Amino acid sequence: MINKEKVLPCLFIASVTVFSSPLMAGEHTQKMQIFKNAQSMELSSLNVEGVNAFLSDTVSSHDPDAPISCGFFRMEKGNPLEYTYTYDEAKIIVEGEMTISEEGGDSFNAVAGDVVYFDEGAKITFTTESYGIGFFCGQRASGEI
Repeated sequence: MINKEKVLPCLFIASVTVFSSPLMAGEHTQKMQIFKNAQSMELSSLNVEGVNAFLSDTVSSHDPDAPISCGFFRMEKGNPLEYTYTYDEAKIIVEGEMTISEEGGDSFNAVAGDVVYFDEGAKITFTTESYGIGFFCGQRASGEI
């Protein structure tokens, strides 16, 4: 019987060795994308009257059976944003602050370093007295908000 706990680290080391080998001219094997200073990228308005909320997907998977999109959300002082999630999402506050309230539930002031998880169907209100930027990762296709 094979002990899987001992086999997996060996497989990982082998895969690292393969990717560290020199490439032939024109050969492309990288699966990683890098987005430098991504939290400063320009975000698109959510176009909600009187609400200063902006969001853009930075990257999305190509798997239609298990979509995932990641990017940034910015909230600025103004009217609250009410949003109902049609997918699961995690968000980490990377700059500033925002108050996040669940309909009929908790409300808290999120600051840089805080992580919030939203289940599909969660009815959430976002507000801020200044601004906040959050990095999100959601179980949805690119552009579905």
